Parts: sequence; structure tokens; C-alpha cells
Amino acid sequence: MEAHLGALPSWIASRTAPGRGSWRRCATGAREGVQLVTSDAHEGLRQAISKVFLGAAWQRCAVHLMRNCIAAAGSRSLKKRVARIMEPVFRAKDVNLVRALFHLAAKMLEKCCPKAAEIWEDAEADALAYLDFPVSHWKRLRTNNLQERTNHKIKRRTKVVQVFPSQKSLMRLVGSVLAEQDEIWAGERYFSEKVIAELFEKRRPSLPPTP
Repeated sequence: MEAHLGALPSWIASRTAPGRGSWRRCATGAREGVQLVTSDAHEGLRQAISKVFLGAAWQRCAVHLMRNCIAAAGSRSLKKRVARIMEPVFRAKDVNLVRALFHLAAKMLEKCCPKAAEIWEDAEADALAYLDFPVSHWKRLRTNNLQERTNHKIKRRTKVVQVFPSQKSLMRLVGSVLAEQDEIWAGERYFSEKVIAELFEKRRPSLPPTP
């Protein structure tokens, strides 16, 4: 299995928010053999992932989850408190410790911000899906920061133009940004061959002893 970086072809949906059909058309262009997809909790995207990547696990981006919880807090001081409660969970490097810290954070959030606690608790299974993979994979599986950085690059470029004369002109700009990023990533690996091998070593079924 390879782990090369690459940008999917650009696509622009209708004026309304992208739905399951749009996300599904985008996702279908990806390669087969996907074992985990990391994204935010966009409903259309989640449904597309479940339809296209059959059997693949879904990881709710830890950064987006924390942002959702922080947004549920009212005052600035409470937002900072909520953030401090959650941050240690995803820094831990032991499965049992991560789960214990997640539950501890849930109890602490319940006391200071019940709305954030509800979001946090409901997301447990999806937010901790990365724990089923080798520890060396965790840092890059629990968030989609790589994609977010590309999104920010697109936002910066489109902000300069502000008003586009047509949808085609917008597509050309976004497409050029993605093509440029694809060239930067050409030949690069998201995981080294050694790290990827750890995944298959972990998931290789144990054989019975030879008689």
C-alpha cells in the first residue's frame, strides 16, 4: 500500500451548501482500499464516505471537534477553559490513557459547559477511531490539518480577487491552486514505507502454531 500525497480534482457545487451527491462525486475519484477517512462532521460528507468507502472507518477530526465544543461555550474565559480540558486527551500516546482522559474531560466539561460535554460525549467513538491504528499513525490520522492548510491557501487566493465575474473564473483559480499544491506534493509520502508496514503487521491475522 502506498501513502502518497495528492489533491483531488477541483469541483464547485451549486450556490447552496454541498450535499451528499456533490461530496460523493468528489470522493468517488479517490483510490480503492481506503481503511480510514478523516474529516469534519459535515453530514453530506459523512454520508458520501459511508457510501463510497465501504468498510472504511471514519475519524472525526479532533481539531474540528474541539472547535465545535469551544463554540458551545459562552464567554471567552469559558472557551479557554473548555480548550484546556480537551487538549491533553489527544496528546496522550497510550490507548487506555487516551480513553481515560477522554472520559475525565467529559466529566469536567459537564460541570462547566454541559452543551460542550454533550457534543464531546456523542463524538467519542468517531473521535477515537484512530486508536485502532498503530501509534506511529495517530498524529496524522486524528486531524485533517493537511487538507485544511490547502483550504486556507484557496481562501487567501480567492480573497484577493473578492468578486469573480463568473463561476468558471472561480473554478480556474481554485483549480490552479490545487494543481500547484499537487505538484508540491508530487512524490511525497504522508507515511513512510516503514510506518505503513506497521499497519499491515498490526492487522495481519495470527496463524495457528505449526504442528
